[in-house]
Amino acid sequence: MKPKRTTSRHRLENMIQTLRSEIEIGTYPKGSFLPSELELYQQFGLSKNTVRKGLEVLVDEGLIEKIPRIGAQVLGKRRKSGAVTLRFGYYPSLVDETNLLQLVEQFNALHDDIHVQSIPVAWPRKQGMLEQYLKDDIFDVLTVNLYNYEFMRDDDGTSKLLEPFERLEDAYEFLNEPFSSGKKQYVLPFVFTPVILCYNKDHFREMNVPEPHSGWTWDDLCKAGSRLSQDKDRVGFHFHLMSENRWPIFLLQNDVHLQRDDQGQLQLEDDNMKQAIKSCMSIVNDQFPSYLSQSDSDAMNLFVNGKVSIIMATYSYLNKLKSVNFEYDIAPLPQLKQSRTMLVVIGLAMSKRSGEKPAARKFMDFLLSYESQLYIRRHTLSLPSHKRAAEWTGEEIVQRPHRFHMYREIVHTFRLYSDLGMSANELNALGSELRYYWSKLEELDTVLQRFKQSL
Repeated sequence: MKPKRTTSRHRLENMIQTLRSEIEIGTYPKGSFLPSELELYQQFGLSKNTVRKGLEVLVDEGLIEKIPRIGAQVLGKRRKSGAVTLRFGYYPSLVDETNLLQLVEQFNALHDDIHVQSIPVAWPRKQGMLEQYLKDDIFDVLTVNLYNYEFMRDDDGTSKLLEPFERLEDAYEFLNEPFSSGKKQYVLPFVFTPVILCYNKDHFREMNVPEPHSGWTWDDLCKAGSRLSQDKDRVGFHFHLMSENRWPIFLLQNDVHLQRDDQGQLQLEDDNMKQAIKSCMSIVNDQFPSYLSQSDSDAMNLFVNGKVSIIMATYSYLNKLKSVNFEYDIAPLPQLKQSRTMLVVIGLAMSKRSGEKPAARKFMDFLLSYESQLYIRRHTLSLPSHKRAAEWTGEEIVQRPHRFHMYREIVHTFRLYSDLGMSANELNALGSELRYYWSKLEELDTVLQRFKQSL
């Protein structure tokens, strides 16, 4: 299927911004050559003609020179005369989820005295590497999620690596709390999403199955999933089991909060935890025992292609549904003991070592302003942190599911992985061990005992 024009344009902007940033940070130094047009079109999913258009933009900016039959040679860094350069590290997923690069370009166009150099960063999970980025003064401003923030925070809740701010008054208060210590806040919330259900309405109509509602249990979902997949070349329900924002939801819904002994070790003899893990296993075996996914994107791609009727998703992932040719909607997650879901938050932070703090704060204020947050609300399906922008109503630019504003009704169900009483590293390690149980290679007690020993 031919890519939608807006998707192609976003990929082109991503290619231009990525190459521009890599030239400016020295990945491609003066005199070196960019990858070939063939490599670029494979890397960014663009046609060869579109790649050539992108390279022409860099030619016009004086960053590269195209040498016939040889390639695109780097001429040097583009820099505004006398302008402060800010190094902005961002999660690549935010390009499509928030139109982030367009916002950066808007800021650069408005400020002749500041140039934001955008650097895509696929954050590693290792604590030492995260700290090293900041200690080496790589970034002035960076995007931070709750998982990564834990590695930047000291035991007393403060951070020696990040600049403290006053609380963000315009944001939803439940977004400020996870990044705060006392009256200080070390990350300012930018966008957020709860984990929700997303379902294909056409499939429900075809099989005459009632649509999900807030009273659904997981048993209700499994019954609906079985009917939706019956005699069809598709799966009724699917999610990426190993996602750190998926399987722990079953623990949250089953009132799991692990305690620690006098030495600070987790107490794993918790019947609620075992029951929750077994419930998760039962759902997986009932709905999709033979399909192995590598990421949350796998589940969304199956949904887009009509191979799954219901998935666990986030508002951010709804951006992948802008061009689908079927009707879909969203609903709260089913429940075990409690109606609870995982809250995902991405914020903006400033390095305490930054030498350009006034300019960095001006850039952060721009991204968190009502105007920028409303731009995200109107041009994407993501949820901005600014309460008034998120709740804006008016003529829509992007087609939205009927129940888009549902998030406001389920705020009381929002939980964080920290509510489980585990650190990010402990939760990740437990998930890695549970693979053996979910793969039916070992008993649950064996897996939990080995996890306990590893701690």
